[in-house]
Amino acid sequence: MEYLIEWITKIVLFLLLAMVADALLPSGVMKKYARLVMSILLLLIFMGPLLQILNIDPERIVQRADQTMQQQLDAEVFEENVESKKNEILEGQDAYKLEQVTQALAAEIETPLKEEQNLVLVDVEMSFHQQPYSLETLDKLTLTLSRDEMTQSVEDVEISVMDEGETEKEKQDPELLKWVADYLDLNKEQIIIRWEDEDE
Repeated sequence: MEYLIEWITKIVLFLLLAMVADALLPSGVMKKYARLVMSILLLLIFMGPLLQILNIDPERIVQRADQTMQQQLDAEVFEENVESKKNEILEGQDAYKLEQVTQALAAEIETPLKEEQNLVLVDVEMSFHQQPYSLETLDKLTLTLSRDEMTQSVEDVEISVMDEGETEKEKQDPELLKWVADYLDLNKEQIIIRWEDEDE
């Protein structure tokens, strides 16, 4: 309210001074210029409150812009940190799920292999087309086996100089492949069998 009273007082005082100056000035070109200047000054007095509202401190603008930019940078850094932590957690979960599926399959087939085929399961490796990790999305199942030492018998060994090394497919035991495929309800093409003594 005080600001409004002060503003109106300035306008009234200026109008009084302008009338006195207009009365004292002689008529002619000088009076026209004086009226023009007084009109501009009166206009500036009328616009005084608007100019004060628009009178914004430049340092304040810079500080506000700096704060906004800093907040945006902090938000981006925070989002990047959250995204990287999320990816780490997902990778950890994927590894854990894969390990669980591998352990479950190993537990399922280990005893029947020993009892029915006289083989010891050494290692299980699995690769999948996609998630979720299950036998439906299985790409390859690699079983590393060894002969059960209790039932292993000495077999005749033939050595031929002309034989070349067996390929991976020739090393596969078709009966064993069929047994594993039937037991796990998989295709034979999905299964690879390795022997522990070959890996050594």
